[in-house]
Amino acid sequence: MDIWSKEFAGRPECLAEARRFTCAVLGDCDAAHTVALIADELAGNAIKHTASGRPGGEFVLRLVRFANRCLVRVDDQGGPSTPSVRAPADEDEFGRGLSIVDMLAARWGVDGDENARSVWAEITFEEAPAISGPPGPTADLPQQLRAKRKVGMTTDDWKR
Repeated sequence: MDIWSKEFAGRPECLAEARRFTCAVLGDCDAAHTVALIADELAGNAIKHTASGRPGGEFVLRLVRFANRCLVRVDDQGGPSTPSVRAPADEDEFGRGLSIVDMLAARWGVDGDENARSVWAEITFEEAPAISGPPGPTADLPQQLRAKRKVGMTTDDWKR
């Protein structure tokens, strides 16, 4: 398994950086774009609905790639409500993010409480995203992010 993690400031302009990070580490494939869309929705929710979006707030984007699936997780600084799929009115401009996640992910969930929360989604695919070495998509990432880590995790952190 390959694991990547990056901390972002809890500002809307950081969402584009989170999408670029996701695509850079997973490569240019359909699965990477789906994971990037889900990461964007989860990070956007963290900014909009939790303390991560307050001045000085932050969120952490974590990506784990297995042979036939990816896990994307956004750790935020907690908020007053638990994330859930809504049924917005047709004229509502917001409120569809977790519906999109629910449609694209094999499964998703929420861990934590109002003090700190993780929202995660598992995306399955037929062909694993290719991880390119320099000068591929990761060439512009800092050295510590270019290196893949092979980890034998012993916690239940990613078992869903």
